[in-house]
Order: sequence, then structure tokens, then C-alpha cells
Amino acid sequence: MSVRARIAVLPPGTHLLEFRELTMPPPGPFEVVVEQSAFGVCHSQLDRIFSPSRTAPMLLGHESIGTVVAVGAEVTYVREGDQVCITWIPRSPREGRPPSPSRLAFPDGDVAASHNCHTWGTHALVDEQYVVRMPEGTDPDLGSIIGCALMTGAGAVMNSIDLRAGQSVAVWGAGGVGLCAIAGAAILGAGRVIAVDVSDAKLALAAKFGATDGVNARETDPVEAIRQLTRHDDGTAGADYCLDCTGIGNNIPVSLAAVRPGIRGAGVRGGTDVLVGIPREPFSLDSFDLLNGEKSLAGSVGGGCDPVRDFATFVNWTNDGRFDPALLVTDRFGLDQINEAVDALHHGRVRGRAVVTVRDSA
Repeated sequence: MSVRARIAVLPPGTHLLEFRELTMPPPGPFEVVVEQSAFGVCHSQLDRIFSPSRTAPMLLGHESIGTVVAVGAEVTYVREGDQVCITWIPRSPREGRPPSPSRLAFPDGDVAASHNCHTWGTHALVDEQYVVRMPEGTDPDLGSIIGCALMTGAGAVMNSIDLRAGQSVAVWGAGGVGLCAIAGAAILGAGRVIAVDVSDAKLALAAKFGATDGVNARETDPVEAIRQLTRHDDGTAGADYCLDCTGIGNNIPVSLAAVRPGIRGAGVRGGTDVLVGIPREPFSLDSFDLLNGEKSLAGSVGGGCDPVRDFATFVNWTNDGRFDPALLVTDRFGLDQINEAVDALHHGRVRGRAVVTVRDSA
């Protein structure tokens, strides 16, 4: 195999990515090489870019769509020519063999590694557990955001709560992940879907994904607003489920407060607040609200997804018109604009999801 690649690398001591060229090494026994078509730019990557503790070159990115161009000797799940998506949640880890993080050695002697997979470049060398075979002709916009944004947001609604038709869902944060959570709640039959954000533009976009109501938390008390929107026949008020997709510590006790309380002595438990976004800072909770309201606080990693099972569901949503991935992709960049994409996301200029196009999909 002789594949020339351009890979975005984050050197230590800087927030700017630079491209390095190399001939991709032959894949190891359980690795695959994927030629990239498009990839998403995610907030979790910003955490790595702006981390003060980085001491070595880093590979970034964990959602993309592309084509397999080489496979290792022990790989049986995919073959050359298959269209695949890369995601950071392992597909089905073998017992005794956890998936290996990506690692590339460059001609100048530098070695860059990822925490799991990597996608920012023309090609990716990843453990086969991080690839999911997709139907030929999969929408490239869907493929570029399915491996993190859609999986994490919509997956949390599918897998981390027990949503029943007509129940209410409030979503904190109407960015890429939050919009997918809003779409998932609407598709799965929520009666009221409330988007909470500080941007009217994002709230307007949330309505296109199925939000029935928008609350600007900068202009009004979101807890009181949600209680007014969710009055229950038993006299309680609050959303059946809140999903915090921001990872902002101060939002978590607020979203918990907006959850419907239970009724003591009547066997009616309160609602559930779900942490979807990764908390970036310590936070404190009102323990009395959690305990006395008999509420639940839950975590959802990657939407609790089984990538093979759930990606097929997302493809069906797209094919039958219930989910429009192009609506989520609000900002598009070329490969050489990767630093511009990062800067736009870092400074809040991306309403939905930023996607980098590497090449046109066949």
C-alpha cells in the first residue's frame, strides 16, 4: 500500500493545527485505513485543543464518513471499497482486546496519537472497532455528523431515558448535539419539546428540528418558564426529562430544578435530568431538590449507543424524511480551513454543526 496523506496535527504549546504529510503505514492486524470524505468539528475537540496539559503532538477528530482503502490481516468486518463512518464509541470490543488508539509516526520523527480514533485529515488509520459499515450512497452530511453529534444527542433520547408518547423534554443547549436531541425527542413522540439557549438564532433553528417552545435563558428564568409550559394533572410542574447538552456546570443544577418533582406517598417519582455534554468544571447540586423531589440524575456517554444498531435507525430517519442532516450542517469548510472551523466553533459562530469536506463522495 502506498497512500499519501495530509494529516492535521496539534503540536504542544499551540492552539493551531498544522498539516503533516506522510505515506500511510500498512494497517496493523486490527486496523483499517479510511480515505475521508467529510468530518465534523466537535466541542469535545476544543477541550483537547485548549488543554494546558498537552505535552505531545495530538491527532484529533472522531466523526467522519469515508471509504476503506486498506485493512489489516485480522479484519473481517469491512473490506476495501466499503463506505464507513468513524465514531469514537467502539462498535463491539472483543473480550480481552480493547480497541487501540490511533498513532502515526511522521518523517521528521514526531509521533502523534489520539485518545481513540482520529478523522482530521485526508486519511485515518484507526482500530476497526471505530468504523461502522454504512449503506452505499449514505448522505455525506449524515455520515459526517452521525458518529458524534447525532449519536450523542438523539442517542440519549433513544437509550438513556424511557420516553413515552406525549411526555415533555427540555434540552439545554441548541448546538449540534442539542439539536439532535431535540430532533430525537420530536421523532420519538414527545408532546412538548423545549429548547433552552441564550441565542435567539439557535432557538429559531431548534424549531426546525421539532422544538415546540424556545426559552432564552439570558432573558428569562428558564426553570419558571419550563414550569409554566409543563403543568401536569397531578398538580406538579416541570419537564418529564431534561437533557443538558452544554457541559456547563452551572446549567446542571438549573436543569435539575426544571425537572418535574415526584409525589411522596403516592408512588410517583420525579423526572430525570440527563448529563449529555461532558462537564468541563465542577458543579454543585441542590441535594434537597434531588432528594425531596425524588428526581434522578443520570449520565449518558455517546448517547448510550450501539453504533451498528443505532446508525441504521438514523439512516432510516434520514431516508424517510424525518431528519434532515443538511439542516444541521450550518457551516462548511475546506480541509485547509480547519483552523478557521475551530475558531468559528470556539467563538460561538457555529449555530449547528461545522463540517469539513475533504473530497466529494462517490
